[in-house]
Amino acid sequence: MKQYNLSRLDKRVQFGTVKSVQNLINGTTKQQFVPLFTVWYGEFMLTVNNTISLTGTTATTDELIAVRHDERITTALLALIDGVEYKVAGVSSDSELNAYDVVTLTKVNGHG
Repeated sequence: MKQYNLSRLDKRVQFGTVKSVQNLINGTTKQQFVPLFTVWYGEFMLTVNNTISLTGTTATTDELIAVRHDERITTALLALIDGVEYKVAGVSSDSELNAYDVVTLTKVNGHG
């Protein structure tokens, strides 16, 4: 992953959690995304060999992004990109100096 070009990290992704928030008007509660931190990311494409070796994901619901190595990113988080919520399904980390991580995101269909 060392060959990833830094200039390709040209988009922002928010990582966060979901919390119950009460509506002050009618008293109901709803689940709402709460951002914890934001990082730059770039789109990541798989080669044919990577696609064959990757298990448990589907092309229609998953997105792969490349980010600078960040130990805060775990599978316990959600990600928000352009108003669309994703669950962090996996993180392929590279902990070397100036390294990048590939983060697998799966679309969220509501909070439940």
